[in-house]
Amino acid sequence: MKVGLIGYPQTGKSSLYRAASRAQAKGDITAVPVPDPRFDAIVAQVHPKKITPATVMLHDDLEPTGTSGRAFSTKFLDSARRMEVFLHVVRCFESPMAPFHASIDPIRDQEAIEIEMVLTDLQIVESRLERLIKTQQARQSGSPEYNERMFCERVKPSLENGEALRLQEFNEVEETFVKNYQFLTTKPVVTCFNVSEDEAANPSDILKTRMDALNKRGTPVFSVCATLEEEVAQLPLEDQPEFLEAMGLSEPASNKVIQSVYDSMGLITFFTAGENETRAWPLRNGSNALKAAGTIHNDIAKGFIRAEVVHYSVYEQFGSLDAAYSAGKMTLEGKEYVIQDGDLLHIRNKS
Repeated sequence: MKVGLIGYPQTGKSSLYRAASRAQAKGDITAVPVPDPRFDAIVAQVHPKKITPATVMLHDDLEPTGTSGRAFSTKFLDSARRMEVFLHVVRCFESPMAPFHASIDPIRDQEAIEIEMVLTDLQIVESRLERLIKTQQARQSGSPEYNERMFCERVKPSLENGEALRLQEFNEVEETFVKNYQFLTTKPVVTCFNVSEDEAANPSDILKTRMDALNKRGTPVFSVCATLEEEVAQLPLEDQPEFLEAMGLSEPASNKVIQSVYDSMGLITFFTAGENETRAWPLRNGSNALKAAGTIHNDIAKGFIRAEVVHYSVYEQFGSLDAAYSAGKMTLEGKEYVIQDGDLLHIRNKS
């Protein structure tokens, strides 16, 4: 679950990176816990010896856009294609250190990166089509080359119209091409407009309008003040609420950003609650109990018998797993049971 911070130089990417890691980052790649009050409540009740939250790997090692004299350098593209999600940080504050544009124009900057991603993918498709149409195999219906040509011809008009490929649905054959080409615009994007402290709790009307437009297009978007978020991350936990309240905020915006990044990957969370270890497990939405068992350990999946399931809402109602079990609220499910976000699992297996 690799998340790459992208954007122009001096947009506040590193400040947001440090804030999201709660000032614990060592280097430019770090595992960031996904905020989850449900997990915190389970831990507080169970008091396990070890706790393991769900995490995402945040990468602040991608080259800033535009530093090589062109929008996307080869170095940037090599790193970006290994990412699963992009966290795009856009400058909305005055800064004499920002070299890319003298004036603040977050809409221009946000659109420019998006357009460059589309153009990069279009160049790949056009280059591949140019080679394919010269081959005999690409004219033979049903051949791999023919299918690839059909795929390229289908996505080319969308890219020419400036549309990201993440907005399209692909069949199983097409998904193979998508994976092989490592298109930038198939990857989810979460946009962060990095505002000044004065706008931390109330961004401008122009920015709000832009954020509404992006949300309607399916792009998660937030306004954050990265420098403020970094200050909050450095405070003791007990002092953070008072500081946030004074700034007109209810919680760190970086928490919402990381949760949105996690959600954009199509992930849900299930839990295992034990005295030795209580853990939050990421899982693709729609996965079954056998897949969840394999996420815990391959041997558990091989010996799968049944899954004991208590949903978090039931756990919360009764206050503990023991109480939920005693009340008859645990259900036994087979391999094909589709895991729900918030399920607490215990896998019965042959061991």
